[in-house]
Amino acid sequence: MVSVSRPTRYFYFHYILFRVLGLGWWHHPDQGDTRNFHGWYLYYSIVTQLLCVIGFVTLESIDPFIGEKDIDRFMISISFVITHDLTLIKLCIFYFKNLQIQDIVRTLEVDLYNFYQNNRKNRATIRITRIMSASFVFFGWLVIANTDVYSTIMDFRWRAEVAKLNASSIKPPRALPWAIYIPWNYQSDQSYISASALQTMGLLWTGHIVLGIDTFIGSVILLMSSQFTILREGIVTAYDRTITKMYMNAKHQHDFSEAVIPNNEESFYHTTHDEMEDLVLARFSEKEVELALQETLKNCFRQHQVLIRCVENFAETYSYGFMTQLISSMTAICVVMVQVSQDASSFKSIRLVTSLAFFMAMIIQLAIQCFTGNELTLEAARISDAVMECKWERMPPSLRRMLIILMMRAQRPLRLSAAGFAYMNNDCFVAIMKAAYSYYAVLSQKAE
Repeated sequence: MVSVSRPTRYFYFHYILFRVLGLGWWHHPDQGDTRNFHGWYLYYSIVTQLLCVIGFVTLESIDPFIGEKDIDRFMISISFVITHDLTLIKLCIFYFKNLQIQDIVRTLEVDLYNFYQNNRKNRATIRITRIMSASFVFFGWLVIANTDVYSTIMDFRWRAEVAKLNASSIKPPRALPWAIYIPWNYQSDQSYISASALQTMGLLWTGHIVLGIDTFIGSVILLMSSQFTILREGIVTAYDRTITKMYMNAKHQHDFSEAVIPNNEESFYHTTHDEMEDLVLARFSEKEVELALQETLKNCFRQHQVLIRCVENFAETYSYGFMTQLISSMTAICVVMVQVSQDASSFKSIRLVTSLAFFMAMIIQLAIQCFTGNELTLEAARISDAVMECKWERMPPSLRRMLIILMMRAQRPLRLSAAGFAYMNNDCFVAIMKAAYSYYAVLSQKAE
């Protein structure tokens, strides 16, 4: 089998995105640097967050309470307000829990390589996280791009309508792509372009913060889940790996007598595990085999403890982030469903594409964290099944007692909690969708 090299820098895309967005100059664990807001970058971060996040979100948030509203875009606009306002809580977590998040990433990328690893599995998981991130980014970009296209078309229609009016006629108001409060008159061409640029810049900035944080968190959960899968594989193969290691060491040291060495080199390297076991037991004493097995199992136990601490630290660090996610997802999905039904009933195809793309983005945003959290809980629980498959019957009684302790610990569920109110799993996803639909049914009746 061709060996696979060790993957490094799992979150390269996210770190570049965080640096550009002013969320910190995130260093890779192999760089040994945790200074995320050093020197000039601290001022860059403060300025960008004040202007592109707090300023934009403030203007966006006060818009529903000022002036006349366009009902056609009110619902999708209010969903953006909810999502961006609650994103500020996630930003605070990333700022004030920065070192804890870096420590969790270091555990996944560096510390766990002191134990049994499967590079092929790690690379496959990293590819999945990148596909997951790309799908979320795609729908986010689709929402923004489609709305800008729709706005451009509507602005051309506005120009054509105005051109038909005489000088004494009252011009209809010129609408911006998104519902946001602009503190100056933007009806002229120059001011309209500046207002549209402000909107697009703010939306791209805050949107990419949402995309970056949520896909990063989902990737961390998925990688932790993958590590439990690898640990399960390590436990199942613990006995065979120990026998193979002892066999190969003895072979290299020429410790086997001629009576136990196979007749030719080819048959030697194609020896089955049962044949290896017979050769090892013939060469080594029971005590030597027990000590070797004990060392292998101890590494598995240590790996399990490191993983448990990593999950618990992550659950504590991002607990309120999960709570924020559930609230924002439930409300945003609800109001977007109302917008989708309105666009579909009025046959507004361009706006319908925007609404559907944003609806899909909200679904993916919630699903990423719920499905990966559910997978993490399941993979952690399956460690106890691995104990039953690890050829424990061939191990000494003292090691079997150690395995029982490992099994008992694995049966205590590891869960990601949303501030103690709910667990991030498939049931939570279904409950949020049901609640969103219930609120949608009420709102749609009110709208009628």
